[in-house]
Amino acid sequence: MITLRMEFQKIKRKKIGLTMCALICVQFAWLLWSGSHPDENERLQGWIETLYSLPLVSVIMMPTIMSVLASRLADIEHKGNTYKLLNTLHRPGALYHAKVLCGLCFILAISAVQFIFVIALGYARGYAGHPEWKYYVTAFMLNFACCLSLYLLQLLLSILFFNQMIPLVAGLGGSMLGLILMYVKMYSFLPWGGFLSAAQVSMDWNPDTRVIHFYYREYSPIELCAVAMIFVWIAVFYAAGRILFARKEV
Repeated sequence: MITLRMEFQKIKRKKIGLTMCALICVQFAWLLWSGSHPDENERLQGWIETLYSLPLVSVIMMPTIMSVLASRLADIEHKGNTYKLLNTLHRPGALYHAKVLCGLCFILAISAVQFIFVIALGYARGYAGHPEWKYYVTAFMLNFACCLSLYLLQLLLSILFFNQMIPLVAGLGGSMLGLILMYVKMYSFLPWGGFLSAAQVSMDWNPDTRVIHFYYREYSPIELCAVAMIFVWIAVFYAAGRILFARKEV
């Protein structure tokens, strides 16, 4: 707890929260624009359509947001070149755990604000009925897991490279890759495509009537493996980051 408290004290003047708010507001503006004038059919399917739209927005925005978060948390030790001094204050890996927990707090706050916003937006637009909470809670947990896997990957890169432009470019590349994957298939074994694998809703578009029908998807075995891969990436990136950080301390 002391190490975690020190981590928050180190970033107190870095305005990470303000940076995250600015990036999340871009995502909110996108969601506001995408369905600003819903018709009757869109109001009837509003809650399920939201579950379809949110992963598509996240797969584009979240890799960049997580790269900024990880870079802001990791650049202090690079600037001060303090990795070799950390053993005099903490056991190996303690600071890495603090950085993971600090980032986890930000991710939890981002995910919570994101879902509170879309639920409030749904009620403000007059969507029919109420959200199906079991799907929304599942979506929240899967969204959190996807963000965590990307954060651990970006933290690993931010620790590895002194020049923080490299992990930031990797995050931007992940956003572009997510955009490409959207047009390929609705699942991916890559860490940047986890949001697509976790999407619980699919859609059918009728070219004759030009009506979109949203429905809850039934996962095939390979799609379930893609969802499980999200948690595999979390374990892999956490272990790799822990080992790398411990070696940089000595």
